Amino acid sequence: MPAAAAPRAVPRIAAIDLARGIAIVAMVVYHTCFDLSADGLIAADVESDLPWKIYARLTAGTFLVLVGIALVLASRGGIDWRRYLRRLAFIAAGAALVTVATVWFDRSTFVFFGILHEIAVASVLALPFLWAPVWLTAIVAAAIVAAPWFLAAPIFDQPWLWWVGLSPEPPPTVDYVPLLPWFGIVLAGVAAGRVVVRHADALARFRPTDAVSNLLMLAGRWSLAIYLIHQPLIVGALYVFTLLHPPGVGVIRERWVGQCTTACVGDRDAPACTALCGCLFDGLYGTDLFRAGADMTDEQQTRWDAIVDRCRTPQP
Repeated sequence: MPAAAAPRAVPRIAAIDLARGIAIVAMVVYHTCFDLSADGLIAADVESDLPWKIYARLTAGTFLVLVGIALVLASRGGIDWRRYLRRLAFIAAGAALVTVATVWFDRSTFVFFGILHEIAVASVLALPFLWAPVWLTAIVAAAIVAAPWFLAAPIFDQPWLWWVGLSPEPPPTVDYVPLLPWFGIVLAGVAAGRVVVRHADALARFRPTDAVSNLLMLAGRWSLAIYLIHQPLIVGALYVFTLLHPPGVGVIRERWVGQCTTACVGDRDAPACTALCGCLFDGLYGTDLFRAGADMTDEQQTRWDAIVDRCRTPQP
């Protein structure tokens, strides 16, 4: 690592702000659709459908690549440690706020290591790679991305180790961006940033003037604030909307039966699963059992078992 020197001011690169703005818009779209799905306002199962999973991972991956690139670009004139630590503190505070808010909202699926937690930790761990050979950074990035496929083991199923990312089973949380493999994506961004920095002056001359690009660049510059406030705004708006326009039973039934059938197939054939799940929905919907979880009372469990037994019994 080179000796510390007084950092020199570097121009802000509009292309990075634009890319970050596009990514934050993509994330807002995903979370909006996720909440619409959770509230039964659309039939799509955003949490489980493969195209939506790919969309979510591409969006998160874009953010993390940009984190790596931005670290390189910000350090090309020497690291401004005051600015770096201030940024790190904001991100860490945002991550803590997300954890506290989600614990209050739903303790069973709270966010203990989401994308902000990953960015905060990766921003520290990536520092040595800002000066490492590009080839070494690329190799380490590839190894970290591949690690969960080779190193996952039951020992990492302990809740205090979930953040590592080597648990064979994903933990119950609504935003899970563990150290592995996602730190590898940040390092890929660092490697890319080392190449990008060679053309930084040319990139700095890129200044789009159209309104859409300017709005996206503004969103990119305020991406942390948008990330923190957009979900409460969406949830609040949808809460008011569902009070005024409750979702139709047909949409709720279609999504619920689809999820149930997906979980059921394997133990029996698809038509039998669809029939079983339809019967379960008809017996559970409209009762306190429909949203019940693992903490059911003995009386609720008795009624639940009776509905399941009735649906499993072949009808004459």
